[in-house]
Amino acid sequence: MSLYPLLKAEFKLVYGELFRRKSAFIAMIIYPYLFAGFTLFFGYTIGSPNLFIERVGIDPVIFMITASYIVMSITTVIDDVLWRPLSDTYIGTIPYILASPVNRLKLFIAIPIPRLLAMVSMGFTSITPIYALYYGFRGAVTALLIMALVALGALSMVSIAIIIAGLVHTISESWRILNIVRPLIMVLLGAYYPRIFMPFAAYAISFLIPSSHIVEVIHRLFIGSLDGIYISLAIAITLALLYMPGGRKSLLYWERRKVAEGVKTY
Repeated sequence: MSLYPLLKAEFKLVYGELFRRKSAFIAMIIYPYLFAGFTLFFGYTIGSPNLFIERVGIDPVIFMITASYIVMSITTVIDDVLWRPLSDTYIGTIPYILASPVNRLKLFIAIPIPRLLAMVSMGFTSITPIYALYYGFRGAVTALLIMALVALGALSMVSIAIIIAGLVHTISESWRILNIVRPLIMVLLGAYYPRIFMPFAAYAISFLIPSSHIVEVIHRLFIGSLDGIYISLAIAITLALLYMPGGRKSLLYWERRKVAEGVKTY
């Protein structure tokens, strides 16, 4: 089976839910502002925006709204891939999926794309107005570039998310491990805490996460340091491609374990 029918099915599933649950759609629009607002509130309470600009090189409002948008978009992909096996288990569809002739790798590649497209489009309601307010027309153009980079960064996470999903879901009560892995990835992305300030051990782990390099490119664009951005983009794409065979093997391992132990539903 080609990728197209899988994408078509996922688009119907995701957008059917979004149109049915208007609150979920509204939440996607509001969340970047909520995250940025809370962070800025505490930041202004205990620190100085001038000091932030001096250390990071970016206005805190621009930095936080961008970071919130980045994290929401990338974690959308991670969550869709990591939690889908559990969702299918609880609603009872996992035996049918395992018995179907569908290519598992293509299925998991298709799973996060519809919601990612919706989330990336939210850039028109989150970062675009703020950028336009601060930088005018140039800010609106910059927002389009950031949206494209965020989409690339999110897609680069599919392969490593598949590896994690395949390994984690062979363990009982895998949801506990996912609740640990997810926050760690959010921190190591470097969206809220730039990689240049990370300890060496954290930086080394972050280097292995494809989208962290895209996040660094976005930070460099704002501070006007364009040195090495093409290298960072190449590293992100290379890592994503290198992880793909591992994702395939991870899914195969998960499927064999599930078939051997007998599929359980709840």
